[in-house]
Amino acid sequence: MRNANISGREGLRKLLAGILLMSLISGILLSSGCANTKKSGDLGDYSSYLGDYSYDSPMSAMVYEDMDGEGFGIQYRTVTDYDKLIAYSPLPVCLYFYSGLFSDNSGVTAAIEQLAEEYHDKILFVSIDGMQEKDLMGNFSINALPDFVILKNASWVASFSSSTRGTWSNSDLSEWILANSGIS
Repeated sequence: MRNANISGREGLRKLLAGILLMSLISGILLSSGCANTKKSGDLGDYSSYLGDYSYDSPMSAMVYEDMDGEGFGIQYRTVTDYDKLIAYSPLPVCLYFYSGLFSDNSGVTAAIEQLAEEYHDKILFVSIDGMQEKDLMGNFSINALPDFVILKNASWVASFSSSTRGTWSNSDLSEWILANSGIS
């Protein structure tokens, strides 16, 4: 009788050890990215056209990603293939043309970053240094900076030409972006 109790306890101990081991392995696999789960910062079909993180690239997508475990926020990722990024983006795209030669005294970049964070799942923002991407500026007939272009399904929708608008505010710009991208 005593041997039956010992083997019963031994079997229970082995069962619990097996359960603990399986739980540990499952936890490791889930945290290592082997699980196929979608996070709120996932980039969709266009992520393969983005490169490294860079704040001085002439063309960068503002993406909402995990900031090294410090929570989600806007990261600048170099655009490696503009044509494919635009073609495969499941979202409308706002091209933000700026000049890297001048400081942003009016806070336009901060306003765009705020929109990129708030509407990360509805519109993709791409910042473009117009002084380094003059051919692309020419494609959209841009002659002054900053300037903005909305694209949907790789086609032009609207342009916000700051030089012909006279006086405008970041609030005016935000409303224009949301209305022309179909968000508001």
